[in-house]
Amino acid sequence: MKQSMKWLIAVGVVLLFGCSIINKQLWASQIKEQHKVVEAAPNVYVAPSPDKEGVEGEDIDDDGEIAVDEFDLQQKQKEIRALMARGVSFCANNPMTKICNSLTHSKDFIEGELYLFLLNLKGVIYAHGDREDLVWKNMWDYRDSFGALAVQSMIKTAQEGAGWLTYEWAGSIKVSFVEKVVIEGQEYILGCGYYPHSKKYGAIGLVKGAVGLFNQDVAAGRGIEGAFSTMGYPLSERFIFGDLYLYALDFDGVIKAQGEEQGLIGTNALNRTDAKGKKINKEIIDKLQRKKEGEGVWIEYTSKNALKYAYAEKVKDDKGKYYFIACGYYPEIDRDKTEDLVHRGFQYMKGSGVSLAAKDFTDKAINTYRLGDLYLFVYDMKGKCIAHGGNPSYVGQNHFDAKDQDGVYYVREFIDQARVGGGWVDSKLKNSFQSAYVEKIDMGVDSYVIGAGMFPVNKPETMTLLVKSAVGFLQTHSDEHSFEKFIMRKGEFIRGDLSVMVIDMDGYCYAWGDHYELIWENLMGWKDDQGKPFIKQMIEQVQQGAGHFAYKFNKRLRVTYTELLEKGDKKYLLSSGFYQ
Repeated sequence: MKQSMKWLIAVGVVLLFGCSIINKQLWASQIKEQHKVVEAAPNVYVAPSPDKEGVEGEDIDDDGEIAVDEFDLQQKQKEIRALMARGVSFCANNPMTKICNSLTHSKDFIEGELYLFLLNLKGVIYAHGDREDLVWKNMWDYRDSFGALAVQSMIKTAQEGAGWLTYEWAGSIKVSFVEKVVIEGQEYILGCGYYPHSKKYGAIGLVKGAVGLFNQDVAAGRGIEGAFSTMGYPLSERFIFGDLYLYALDFDGVIKAQGEEQGLIGTNALNRTDAKGKKINKEIIDKLQRKKEGEGVWIEYTSKNALKYAYAEKVKDDKGKYYFIACGYYPEIDRDKTEDLVHRGFQYMKGSGVSLAAKDFTDKAINTYRLGDLYLFVYDMKGKCIAHGGNPSYVGQNHFDAKDQDGVYYVREFIDQARVGGGWVDSKLKNSFQSAYVEKIDMGVDSYVIGAGMFPVNKPETMTLLVKSAVGFLQTHSDEHSFEKFIMRKGEFIRGDLSVMVIDMDGYCYAWGDHYELIWENLMGWKDDQGKPFIKQMIEQVQQGAGHFAYKFNKRLRVTYTELLEKGDKKYLLSSGFYQ
């Protein structure tokens, strides 16, 4: 996979798009060295303080059942603020040696996946609860995948006052709280962060990255056309994550980049209105004119029959001309709405015939069978595309041999699933995970597959789809190549605090995120905070079928999703998880 794909989303976002996993401190009590997550203090961007998204996390019921709900972002922020308060107090009352030892080598400041990091004002890392290999590294000139001077941004933000920041690391969007502390008369930066895995932060991350690219080109004396071209290229692996994409306009309303419809580039959209008469771009420009560069704005409007939120920031070229870069998402799109759209399309195709339905499903000027970024597709039972609302050029092509980014024949899976009554099919497309709902539709002599795909970006969904993606990859590639991909620190199977674990039925570990020291270890005897032999129990449970499993570690509940893969004469348990 290309490096840009290994970055995310999101989405994120994207993203977003959206793309994180197992924390190394998890096993500090089982083995000599602490095994921690792949995150880091760098890649910092200032962003608005996060709002609550989703609903409360779940606990383990008395009967052992696990209800996996949306990740509780507000609760995670509270936990970070509390951990930071303890860290600030500790720094104020102890010498540097004791502080750095506790932050790097003990579990005193480890709560679930949360840890503290400490750096000086020159960008040198003094302590890092997740990565000992970062200690003493000077990251002042560190640039993220978009070229932004991340550590410098973090230090500047902390010096201006404690606050939240959004940045990309380990293939996902991370949100951290940073604060200035004084130790032995010198100023340092203390921080703590988490991975929200949401489209909101996928959108922010895409915009921040594009702003960094634009500013880098301006500072280097390069023309801005190259940056806009990268943002608007529909096949870009840098700024396309699932259904998250970028668009950019100058303050006169002329479109400079459009990741969804390139034909709009060069047209004027200053007075574009939504279904309720809101002048979307004019409102964005008006809001940004009252903001400083680096400060973002949100706007809410209606697009393609659905509520949409867009995040935007302004940039300035070397002649002083202003532009804005934006990314939006549809917060109300879910699996129920995806199924409803397919059902509506099914009825219309049944009543109107294949030709008329295919025209209406494909024509982007007709929004009757669109809901936000949801659209319908139709294939015959041999893989020929009959209609495609996302890419009209696909119509007439045969995609029976088309593979997703894991090498899975996803159109064949659409057909197979439709033949057995319909349902959901998971794949990896546009640098993100897609879940498509499909049904078989009989039209006289011929039969077809009708469906729609969504790109879910939240912690539980990302965890589950990461495992499914790993299962698909291991099925279609050699064991050795798959395990190599699963443990790559900058690979597509590590997304922030989510990663893939692979063990056999005897408890031997073949991969666990970037925990290289765990490979070939036997984990069967490992126990959680309550003395539960959770690895043994996961192995017993997965042989009864795929599902969720929970245990407690580092004072927090950890929820996992596991699947069993039989390959030749081997059986593997594949799992991923997060702390609620």
